[in-house]
Amino acid sequence: MLKRRALAPVALTIIVAALLAGCGLVGSESATKASHSAAANPLRALKPVYPKKLTAATAKTETIRIADQIQDLIAKTDIIYVDNHDEVVPATKTAGSYYGVLRTVNVSPSLDPGAQAEAMAKLLETAGWIERENANDTGKYLVALSSSSDSRAWFLLLGGDAGDKKPVVTIQLASPDLP
Repeated sequence: MLKRRALAPVALTIIVAALLAGCGLVGSESATKASHSAAANPLRALKPVYPKKLTAATAKTETIRIADQIQDLIAKTDIIYVDNHDEVVPATKTAGSYYGVLRTVNVSPSLDPGAQAEAMAKLLETAGWIERENANDTGKYLVALSSSSDSRAWFLLLGGDAGDKKPVVTIQLASPDLP
């Protein structure tokens, strides 16, 4: 008979196995599960889908869709005003052209925008985004994320700033370089 001390790890293993049964890692879906819609996995909607042909129009559609999904992580009752700018950003000598979205979301003074942005970043990571860097200072939070590690990645700077009585969450999203 097992001693009581030896039963604890066995019981813990059984509990963890039971909790994880049926759960999969993001990106580890089988071919049959991959056919399920975003409704079956709401986090899937947070991940950009690279179009068959990347053009300014397809980049605009997908970049705005992702920005909307990210903004929807903020309760509508906490949103006071959204300052939205989106456009094709022209190429420079050192960088290609891309579609960009910049949103400054003024939120309720009762909402901690740093904590909100940090919680949003955790959900994005769970959805498969890759954290590249973050900074967390009193009243301010900033994180850089990419949707993948290849040239087809969208890049996101997500921030929260308590500011001087004007708390904001910022969403800066860039598509992959346009051809």
